[in-house]
Amino acid sequence: MNALIGGMIGLFAGVMAGIAGVGGGVVMVPAMTEILGLEQQIAQGTSLLAILFTSVSGTWVNVRNRRGDLKAALVIGLAGLVAAQFGSQLALATDQALLRRLFGLLVLVSGVRMIVRWARDRRSADAGPA
Repeated sequence: MNALIGGMIGLFAGVMAGIAGVGGGVVMVPAMTEILGLEQQIAQGTSLLAILFTSVSGTWVNVRNRRGDLKAALVIGLAGLVAAQFGSQLALATDQALLRRLFGLLVLVSGVRMIVRWARDRRSADAGPA
């Protein structure tokens, strides 16, 4: 892997994770498959490992600024810990082309939901107080 390009991908993903609250994988996985030419499963596994570091960093800032619900994070995190074992095995057993399409669909659906939510919030703000 080209360390310079990998570093640039990490910097961009970290900024996007901090600004938008995304896990960074939405940025890193497509970048690693398209720019670095990694297989989908390798990119996803690498992204999960890299997100560990961005998550710790982002968590530190949010905890310091009292922006987070520790109880909710523990419940969600523990459930995710268990489910990630199953999901990782499923990803390894899934054909790379299908996995890419499923990942793309996930990103697309997430993007559409964000646009719909933004539009709804904007309409509410434009309507003003009732």
